[in-house]
Amino acid sequence: RPAPSLPLISPLPMSLTDFCSDTKYCPQCKEYVRYLRSLESCFCVDCGSKVHLFSKKDRRVFQRHLLAQKKKAAGAHRKKIVS
Repeated sequence: RPAPSLPLISPLPMSLTDFCSDTKYCPQCKEYVRYLRSLESCFCVDCGSKVHLFSKKDRRVFQRHLLAQKKKAAGAHRKKIVS
């Protein structure tokens, strides 16, 4: 029995506009910038510094949002168990 073949093209390819508008935070430039990706890191196209997915401020906001969602989900789960 032959192994199932995998599609050569992703079912949801990244469009060129998504690729060109993708940004990460550069702590050196102090803004979200376009970047170049290597195998291990990503670098700012303007100054060459390593970039991060979020700024520190945005990371804190994101983490708080995740924590609130987890608490909300845990509360809903407890209500189902108690009912």
